[in-house]
Amino acid sequence: MPDMQDLVRARTRGLIAILAAAVLLVGGWPLLNAALGDETEPLRNGARLTLGDAARFTVGPGWTLRTAESDPDSSYLLERGTVRLRLSLVTPPRDATPAQLWEGLGRVAEASGEHVELGEPVPFGRRGLRGPVAEGRAVGTATVQRAPDGGGAAETTALGEPGTAADHRAADNVAASLRWLEGS
Repeated sequence: MPDMQDLVRARTRGLIAILAAAVLLVGGWPLLNAALGDETEPLRNGARLTLGDAARFTVGPGWTLRTAESDPDSSYLLERGTVRLRLSLVTPPRDATPAQLWEGLGRVAEASGEHVELGEPVPFGRRGLRGPVAEGRAVGTATVQRAPDGGGAAETTALGEPGTAADHRAADNVAASLRWLEGS
């Protein structure tokens, strides 16, 4: 039978092991996160990214992919300067018009708790709308584009600080590059 000193030593070793694990998690986690970076990936000029099996778009120079906030099956979050560009596939009702898609974009932003203001849209391409968007001090452009078969749609939202005109134009170019793949 173990004596009292053996029990105290065993418990002390166990406590030290637990404390060491806690210190590693608390102290090591931020160090690991710093070592791994902010989970971004620079994109080369002309890189093509595919949204699910439905659409493809092309980026120009200076864009970075936010890997942790992107899913190639449904959406990407890109950054260039202060501009953040979200490109997403959505599945609206089959008979939804571009105006209904625009309204839906506003409802989704509102439901997510974001204080996004959508301005008056204008036609964009053959089956879409484009208009101003603002969130706090950030301004930009949003688009909705219906797939040719009517079964899906793509939404883009580009927001950034005022005065970054070149980055905003670059976001507009990415949105305009969206092409639907065969069968979409």
